[in-house]
Amino acid sequence: GDWDGGLCIWKVPSDTNESAKPREKRRKGSSNANDAVREASPFYCFKAHSNNISGISWSSESSNTIITSSWDHSIKTWDVESQNNILTLNGSKVVTALGRCHNSDVVATGHPDCTVRLWDMRSSSKNEGNVFDNTLRPSHRSWISAVEWSPVDPFVMASTSHDGSVKVWDIRSSVPLHTIKAHAKGSKALCLSFTEKAIFSGGSDCIVKQFRF
Repeated sequence: GDWDGGLCIWKVPSDTNESAKPREKRRKGSSNANDAVREASPFYCFKAHSNNISGISWSSESSNTIITSSWDHSIKTWDVESQNNILTLNGSKVVTALGRCHNSDVVATGHPDCTVRLWDMRSSSKNEGNVFDNTLRPSHRSWISAVEWSPVDPFVMASTSHDGSVKVWDIRSSVPLHTIKAHAKGSKALCLSFTEKAIFSGGSDCIVKQFRF
């Protein structure tokens, strides 16, 4: 996804897929064939949003469906092959981060108003087109930069913010379970990774922190 709202779908080149073998460029000043840079072109490119795309996630329902979020305040579900928009949910705030539950198309989004919101992107949902009523209570003190779900528990997720903190949530409650001051005062927390046994946070201080639980 790009800053203009364009979305491109790529297939990673494989040595075993000779039919889709891309052009190769030799690195300047190198005679080693292993240093060749492989070039590839996207399978599909289309205009998905009217502003910067802030998050992308494959759907759990279909390998041909993708979920996107944007600064244009919307979250959308797309059929990749036909490039048709299946579902659009419009909010009132810029969407700065997107994370999907590991076993459903329930997604969490982060926003500049320090709030994490929950959305149901399932096409069969009775709440189609609506944000969940149990939006999580604002707890961060600055722009939310990343949200990630637990890979094992569909009720647990984490968020991080430019306030330097990481918060762990159970979506059945409106307040966070844990708050961790992940990065030093004045440093922004920028990204998250949620594994089975730990949460990793990267910040503007150029440090990756690991938190076990």
